[in-house]
Amino acid sequence: MSAPTAMTMDRVGETKQLIIAQSTSQCCRRCICQPSLNWVVREADNFRGGNPHDESNLAWIHEESTWFMRCCLSSCRETKYVYHSSTIPEAVKKEEDYNWCRIQCDDTPKGLTEEDRNKDIIATHEKPLTCGMNCCCCLPHIVTKDASGNVIGKTQFVCDGCCFVPKYDILDGNGQKKYRLRPDTCCLGMCIRCRCGGGNGKCFRVPYIIRDPETFEPVKGNDGKEDAQVTQLWTGLKNQCCTQRDAFHVVFPDDATPEDKLVVTGAAILIDVLEVENKDGGS
Repeated sequence: MSAPTAMTMDRVGETKQLIIAQSTSQCCRRCICQPSLNWVVREADNFRGGNPHDESNLAWIHEESTWFMRCCLSSCRETKYVYHSSTIPEAVKKEEDYNWCRIQCDDTPKGLTEEDRNKDIIATHEKPLTCGMNCCCCLPHIVTKDASGNVIGKTQFVCDGCCFVPKYDILDGNGQKKYRLRPDTCCLGMCIRCRCGGGNGKCFRVPYIIRDPETFEPVKGNDGKEDAQVTQLWTGLKNQCCTQRDAFHVVFPDDATPEDKLVVTGAAILIDVLEVENKDGGS
């Protein structure tokens, strides 16, 4: 079997859907033991459990954030995610699986050299210091930039009267609203509607549907076969209960540009930072 093609910008433009899965074990991730969280990226429509490193990944994303930010400010923290078109370096991969408390004092993951840190970058997702998602001032957001540092889009949390239904606006590089991202609702729009019955990682899920920013109607993805969406998946018993690795299925809108797709990937990471990490045991 040939090696998968690198996730270049041309490949991003051709991609209809992705799985982005946390590769860093969060076992014993408590208090001062807060490693930076890295991700691997592959073309697929589901997550079937197991170690994400065992799959044919196309790209990886590493986090850069100070020890103080990771340990003390959690979802409010200032952080940066660097998206590489190549696969994760072996030295970093060997540090990803651990089953004990470990303190990471550096801003970057253990095993990451300066050369690999700056190698094959196609985008960055940068979150400044903000309030959390339950505060309507200094709203959480993440800015996506291309490899040259130009802003290509932004995802920002939306604060409105329906405080029990999280929602996000996805903006293009000019600051214009491109999509609204939120789950379906029930109880007159006051509660999130869950979905059940899919196979593997989709057995129980909450799809965040990508919508028209004006009408809030779902937009189609995967050549019109399903709604474009960002969905957290069940990652298997070991990942859920021990290593606490998260995974998301991202279906891109059919009209999305390569830049839009990178911004939507950043939106998935922002959902994880704000809504999932604290549940999984972050400080």
